[in-house]
Amino acid sequence: MTSSTTTPRPVPASETIVTRTVAVLGAALVITTGAIHLYLYEDYFSTVPTIGRLFVANFLAGVALGGLMLLSRAWVWPLLGAAYCITTLGAFLWSVQWGLFGYQESFSGTWQTRAAVAEVIGTLLCITTAMLHRRPTSGRSVSQR
Repeated sequence: MTSSTTTPRPVPASETIVTRTVAVLGAALVITTGAIHLYLYEDYFSTVPTIGRLFVANFLAGVALGGLMLLSRAWVWPLLGAAYCITTLGAFLWSVQWGLFGYQESFSGTWQTRAAVAEVIGTLLCITTAMLHRRPTSGRSVSQR
């Protein structure tokens, strides 16, 4: 019986910098999505029943998830950040197509475009971050029998 293990390889500084940069940008876009919804709430949606309160909830969720992504290196937070961005974009598209809680949204507009861009790029960065956090970096091999 032989047991073969290798010494863990150090993670190159460039890999750490890239991983952290992607994570911070993803978190920033999750927070940006929430902030856009707070702005829209204050600008108009505070007068729209149900939707207005959902915009405030969206803001709170975005800040909480973005903060957790910045504070923790766990892969679950960026995965939830991606789900948040996709769900927010999906609710917008649903509202455009069929209406949501009695409110029909228009597809085009400055804030619609800004939010959609933040949500799409945020989704991609959050998924990338989750994958980078899940990737093994030690280089250790499993004991062989």
